[in-house]
Amino acid sequence: MEIRSKLKNFITNKWGDICRRSHYFLMGIPFVLVIGSIVLSVASVVRINQVLDGQYLQYAAERFESKKMPYRMLTVLGPGLEQNDGSAPRKAESGLDVEKIQSIHDALDLTEKATVGNNKNSKNGTDAANSGIVNVWEDCYSSVARYPATGYMDKTPTGMVESCEVVGVSGNYQVVHPFSYESGGFLPGEDGDRYTVVLNTQLAWNLFHSYQVLGAFVEFNGTMYQIVGVVNEGTDAISETTGVTKPRAYIPFKQLAYLANGSAFPSMSSEMENSVKDTDLAVTCYEVLLTDPINNIAYNDLVDALQDTIGYSEDKSELLIINNTDRFNAISLYKKYFPLKDSYVGGNGLNVPYYERSARLAEQYVVFWAEALIVGILFLILGSCNIYAILHGSHTKHERQDEYEEEQEISYFDQDMR
Repeated sequence: MEIRSKLKNFITNKWGDICRRSHYFLMGIPFVLVIGSIVLSVASVVRINQVLDGQYLQYAAERFESKKMPYRMLTVLGPGLEQNDGSAPRKAESGLDVEKIQSIHDALDLTEKATVGNNKNSKNGTDAANSGIVNVWEDCYSSVARYPATGYMDKTPTGMVESCEVVGVSGNYQVVHPFSYESGGFLPGEDGDRYTVVLNTQLAWNLFHSYQVLGAFVEFNGTMYQIVGVVNEGTDAISETTGVTKPRAYIPFKQLAYLANGSAFPSMSSEMENSVKDTDLAVTCYEVLLTDPINNIAYNDLVDALQDTIGYSEDKSELLIINNTDRFNAISLYKKYFPLKDSYVGGNGLNVPYYERSARLAEQYVVFWAEALIVGILFLILGSCNIYAILHGSHTKHERQDEYEEEQEISYFDQDMR
């Protein structure tokens, strides 16, 4: 009997210890849950802000708008006929080219003048914003070739890359793309005949191991270009993933035709028969900053201009229109990703610029961290409720009395009154 009693006491004590420890452990879970949810929520907010800060090219409209007029940034991507030699793609019947861009520009100009009047007081978005003047609208276009690049400093080769993106640009590209510069500035002039180039930091470092390279030269396909600026396009994880940090250079759009001809004297070769001209090239990316006095009316104006000039049809066209402004707000992301579906319908075979690739990945990052933030808030509420229940006790202090107890209290009360 003594052994059985000791064994029973031992089992009872051990079971009691397990129960007490489990009780303390379970009581501690809500506190851990609250702390974890706070950490998750704060980390989500910080990460979302970091991702959005890296997408500064998507906020050109906010930088450009004045005190009297909001703006909207829109992008049109179009197809082109790719070339085996790496030169710029040739125009396709269903795509955009220089002549079509001019027609679209003229149509939008009429629309903008009707919206805000023919106000040409400022060509600088910042000055206009400070003075309260309604800004003029701006647009630009570009296409991309790929060539080897060789750097020269005082006629001495300094480095070479086997392939880099050579982006031909025209229009007010530096306003639509407010770059951050390590040195110098953007391309001067609009005539397209100046042999100047702007490098990104990766290409500058690969060729010269320095960002202070103003006045040095870069050779593409036998043609020399003088460096006038070095831009920093981003160095975060998204930039690495989407090719933002690959070697890249910017030249006037017209120079893409000169390079395609492959002559030591590009301006002369472009005048020869069967030579490539800028009108033969595809415009793979058209970007515009339009006034948006009524939310999204700028998008409708662009669609109308495309329909009136090149017969654009949303169902049949190979063009892809991207609404850059407000693309990261909650409503836009919900419509794009929920219910689960492809974020971009169509657009297959298009040459998507690096900053658009970066923005698409950034959208997915924001959606992921927004979901994490929602989970953190829900766990915070759940944990807080559990802590309240623990501190309040296992039973509520405001239990209702049963009917018998209530009747007894009433009878005692009546006797006291008598």
